Amino acid sequence: MAAAADDPPPAAAEASLRASAKAGAKPRPPLPRIKEIKDVPGELLKSSILEDYGKARGEAIPLTKAANHDAFMRYFRMGDPDFDPQKKATARVSLWRLLSYSTWKERWLMILGVLLATVSGLGLPAWLVLLAQSLDTFSNLGTLISRLGSDGLMDVLKQELLNLCIAFAIVGVVVLFTGAGYVSIWTYTGEKQALRIQTKFLRASLNQDAAWFDNNDREALPTKMSTALVHINNAIGRQVADVYSNAISAIGCLVVALILNLPLSLIMLCVVPIAVIILGLFNMCIRRVKKRADKDMAEAGGIATEVVAGIKTVASLCAQPFFRDQYQSHINESARMSIRAASLSSLLAGITGALFYITYTIAFVIGTEQVVSGADFWLWIKCFISGEANCRVTGASVMCCIYGVILCVTFFGLMGPGLANINLGKAAAVDVFDTLARTPTIDPSSEKGKRIEGGLEGKITFSRLFFFYPNSPNRPIFYDFDLTIQPGQSRELSGSGKSTIARFLLRFYDPNQGDILIDDKYPLTALNVSWWRAQIGYVAQEPIIFPGTIRENIALGKPASDGPPPTDEEVENAAKMACAHDFILNLPNGYDTYYGGTSVQLSGGQMQRLAIARALIRDPKILVLDEATSALDQMSEEHVQAALANIRSEKKITTVTIAHRLTTILDSDAIAVISGGKIAEYGDHETLLHKDGGIYQSLCATQGLTPSDPGSKVVTDDKGSVEASFAASTGVADTLVKTQSVTSTVEEAQEEGLVEKETESEDEEEVEALEVPMATMSSIWHHVGKDGWWTAIGVFGSGIVGALSPCESILTAQIVATFYTAEADQMVEVNMPYILNFLWFALAALVGNGMVGAGLSRSQSNLGAKLRNLAFGSMLKRSMGWFDLPENTTGELTSILGGDVEAVEGLVGLPLGYRVRVLVSIISGVCIALAYSWQVGLVAIACVPFIMGAGMLQVCCLKRKFVESSDGPSPPTIMEQGLRGISSVQAYGLESKVGDDYERALGPESAGKVKQGIIAGSVFGFSQMAVFVSFAIVFAVGSSLLVSGKINFVSFFTSVLAVMFGALGASQVSADFNSRKRGLISAARIFSTFEGPTDGSEEDAGKLVAINGDIQFESCEFSYPARPDFPIFYASQGHDGVDLSVSQKESIGLVGRSGSGKSTILQIVMRFYSITGGSATLDGNEFTDLNVNNLRSQVGYVGQLPTLFNGTVRQNILLGKPDASDAEIISACKAAHCHDFILDLADGYYTEVGAGGNLLSGGQKQRIAIARAIIRDPKVLVLDEATAALDNESQKLVQAALDELQVTQPRTTLTVAHRLLTIKDCDKIAFLGDGGVLEIGTHDELLEMKGHYEELWRMQNAEE
Repeated sequence: MAAAADDPPPAAAEASLRASAKAGAKPRPPLPRIKEIKDVPGELLKSSILEDYGKARGEAIPLTKAANHDAFMRYFRMGDPDFDPQKKATARVSLWRLLSYSTWKERWLMILGVLLATVSGLGLPAWLVLLAQSLDTFSNLGTLISRLGSDGLMDVLKQELLNLCIAFAIVGVVVLFTGAGYVSIWTYTGEKQALRIQTKFLRASLNQDAAWFDNNDREALPTKMSTALVHINNAIGRQVADVYSNAISAIGCLVVALILNLPLSLIMLCVVPIAVIILGLFNMCIRRVKKRADKDMAEAGGIATEVVAGIKTVASLCAQPFFRDQYQSHINESARMSIRAASLSSLLAGITGALFYITYTIAFVIGTEQVVSGADFWLWIKCFISGEANCRVTGASVMCCIYGVILCVTFFGLMGPGLANINLGKAAAVDVFDTLARTPTIDPSSEKGKRIEGGLEGKITFSRLFFFYPNSPNRPIFYDFDLTIQPGQSRELSGSGKSTIARFLLRFYDPNQGDILIDDKYPLTALNVSWWRAQIGYVAQEPIIFPGTIRENIALGKPASDGPPPTDEEVENAAKMACAHDFILNLPNGYDTYYGGTSVQLSGGQMQRLAIARALIRDPKILVLDEATSALDQMSEEHVQAALANIRSEKKITTVTIAHRLTTILDSDAIAVISGGKIAEYGDHETLLHKDGGIYQSLCATQGLTPSDPGSKVVTDDKGSVEASFAASTGVADTLVKTQSVTSTVEEAQEEGLVEKETESEDEEEVEALEVPMATMSSIWHHVGKDGWWTAIGVFGSGIVGALSPCESILTAQIVATFYTAEADQMVEVNMPYILNFLWFALAALVGNGMVGAGLSRSQSNLGAKLRNLAFGSMLKRSMGWFDLPENTTGELTSILGGDVEAVEGLVGLPLGYRVRVLVSIISGVCIALAYSWQVGLVAIACVPFIMGAGMLQVCCLKRKFVESSDGPSPPTIMEQGLRGISSVQAYGLESKVGDDYERALGPESAGKVKQGIIAGSVFGFSQMAVFVSFAIVFAVGSSLLVSGKINFVSFFTSVLAVMFGALGASQVSADFNSRKRGLISAARIFSTFEGPTDGSEEDAGKLVAINGDIQFESCEFSYPARPDFPIFYASQGHDGVDLSVSQKESIGLVGRSGSGKSTILQIVMRFYSITGGSATLDGNEFTDLNVNNLRSQVGYVGQLPTLFNGTVRQNILLGKPDASDAEIISACKAAHCHDFILDLADGYYTEVGAGGNLLSGGQKQRIAIARAIIRDPKVLVLDEATAALDNESQKLVQAALDELQVTQPRTTLTVAHRLLTIKDCDKIAFLGDGGVLEIGTHDELLEMKGHYEELWRMQNAEE
């Protein structure tokens, strides 16, 4: 592959690359240097700004651990040489500050909620006290009855038992109201504060200056901040009260234990430090392993997102196996680490459980000795203080003390998830609260600044500007910039730094030094920001259209703050001036057509015309056009330019235009060429064009504009302007304007997928929701496969763990009964066998939890990895038409690989174990109760629905639709659109409107969450009450049976405790029974990716041929699979579809209006799509008969939007040819004119390009994509606007390189281009439109036809 002879690389760098590649080592980056400072003119070296700059750099670098360029940039940007980003990463906002956005009403409510949470938390300690009292009552009265047999004591016993039952029920009722109250209150106050914080954050973000956005990626910001706001919401709501209530329960149980038996409590508490140490060590290991698992999962998710978003590039490179292997490698490693983390967690649970049962053993041994001895020193002190006559250690005090300490530790453990959520919210709040507290240097919300009375004239003077961007302090943009623009004049800027001038005018940035004067007397920085921006009409290169109707979007140019809203007539006039009126009328609802916020409804050219109309409707004094017509076709561009010229002739508007296409600025009053940080050339077009050796003349030459070209200035100063020249022409143009204004809209709608916004009734939505497909469990088990044995092991282990709590009642009842029935000298001997059985419980807890970790974690992680790998592999096999469907967007598919797989994992993983534990715990409790007392068991069975009914009630209640449907965009969409289009938002003063829209959209959602919170509070209170009331009922029945002599004390106590322990054991497990339904629905979504049309890349079908490049299209018809009713190629007057012939090694250029099918031709050649009619052949073989991978491996493809993948530059280029040598890489990069800039990168060819290549500019990405395409030496080269993102000089160099390649190594080349200069040397050019080929021939032949192509050529002022 030949390299450009005039572009030799530095020999040392090239040798270094080769040597490093051979050694497998990463080349060492060059030492940092700031070349720009050395290039500053001598007179500016005395500038104070440079002195400050040098001083700051000199002070900052020694403070960095690695005195490098990046660290200096970070420190200098932050304005604090001691700034440490690691400290900020670990910073937290205090809980009090989190709650600082509450109102006084909410604060009083939170105080009330805390009081209710206190009472609710004391419910279990109160139950312990009542249980101890009941046991003492039974022990005393039961002994008297058995010895005396007196009927007189029966009434006393019944009354005592009745009082206890009522007390248990009262505790349940109190817990019902207090639990429901505090949950509802804290949910309400949390949602209100969260709504306030979210709204204030968005408003604060929209008011930040550009420097803030430079440090916060506006593309990633919505997702990042949405996640942070969710964490904050969780941290200030119910979680706070839950943690507090659990803390009260823990402290209350501990206090009860200490009061009942202080020595035993203290002995048991000695185990807590051991448990804490074990917990800390295990958690440290678990966090490390989980961090590795999460890292691999995140990297796999990044690969999936990049690959699905760039699926056409991946398919063109035949790189599906490469990315599939990469993805599987990360997923399998993540699964391996997840298994290890879950096993460690289960082992920790087993060790903790075993430690508890060992503690039981020790405690009951000591407690038995206490009961035998009767009393000790501490008990005598207690009795002396309380005045009790009968002072002794009872069995009740021993048992309740033991369980008091155990429950204390349990409740402290239950605080963990809540505290984790609070800490997560406090950490996430750092950036949010910093933004809320930050006052931007340029603040559009401030009322400070002067408003010029009597109106603005429009004169702008730039005087000795010095400026560098905050995030690039070592790259000054302006050194000594001077420019004056008179009122009403137009100034066109060309060269480096031109867009910075536009940012100065909009007050996005202020210069570091120098002045910008308005009307000779007002410093720009002294004017009110919002007032000043209201005087400017701004059109950005990438137009932003907000969700809403077309009419509303145009009207945004004249917000309500500027006066009365624009009338419909004003809106339509602005649209007519921007050449948008015709296509708007052809939309489904005209000006009332709803735009949903995505580009699939409007083409780029249509959005740019709407943005121009939005700028014109405000009747600006100053008009700033930053590549305002770059996305327009030539006819629309000429019309818009003519409209702007007419406006300037009628009104005094100062215009600043920035453009790459010099044809758009020929009629300017003056053109300023910026070079070296200052004005290098200044004058009108003719003057600069005739300046020999000038920069402007060179730029014109690259675009075919020369002094001798009579057509170099089509846009004249004559009053007839462009429209007059159209009318005087051949008449073809006039026909083109009238016919294509309608046709192009239809075609654009066809190719871009314009759809009318449809609304469904609520009934239809509900019906549709009922028909959500669900997978079957048999299909899940099919994918589990051999891991089903692991699932069975884990389920068995879960059953063991679940049965432990109710089985404790057997031993506990026997031990406690012995306290009251055995003689003192025999008590230890009788109790010891029962006590030692707790050691078997310890072993069972260790083994059971170990089985859970080894079994369920393995089956869960392996199933997740298998489903992710299968789903991702299936996606890579799908056809491109499958990806066009709305249900298969990048977001939907990545959510399948993420959240849906997690939901399915729960069907066979740890969530399944939790559900088994709950069921086994309750069933075991009921069975034990039946075994010891069938009457109590039956009552317990009757109470099970009462206990389980709380969860069922919650599921039923939460099925209701609490959030009202809204016709407007969702809050995340508003945030994303507002932050992504921040330039347009601030330029048009829309900060308040976007904030109001966001608050309005959040309202129904917040209100719905409040309703859900109230329901959740009621259900929580009911669930707490159910446990206590059920115990009261069981206790009442059991005590009646005991009094009547139908059961003995052991049977009564065992059955009662079995029910209670079973219920408590179930309540301590977070089991979501509704997750099974979610899992089956998610499984159906995953399985849907396993079926669908394939592109044939994974199949061996098709002919394997060495292609030559002879391409023939005969009467081809085509429509995209997602839009079958909108054909792109079709039979119409004069043709039967597309007829096109490209011979071997011939080059063809494809041109036409937007939506005419230019790119479609290329995608058919790439086998992305298949034609629906006619014939399309390559070397006489139908494209559908060829092997897909064999075809694509011999075709080089470069798309209009270049796609690079996370990795190094070298890795991206090697995707084109994995076995390429370093010499081939360098040769391809030289041919694409990217070798030099690659060597200038930090690590050369080993420099990371970032996700999607975001660390490189658009032009750099496109040149690397071209190098990747040509490194495989393809037989067919497909270029879809391959040089669109390049500047004029780079475009010229790359085009020359491609032309040279075509000469030295001829190949069939298909090129789509809007710039006709890039395809004029092609062997033939085809003009597409009206469903087929309208014109075809060489450049000269098409010009002689005086048809569509000639009109486009003439409008581009290209050289004949």
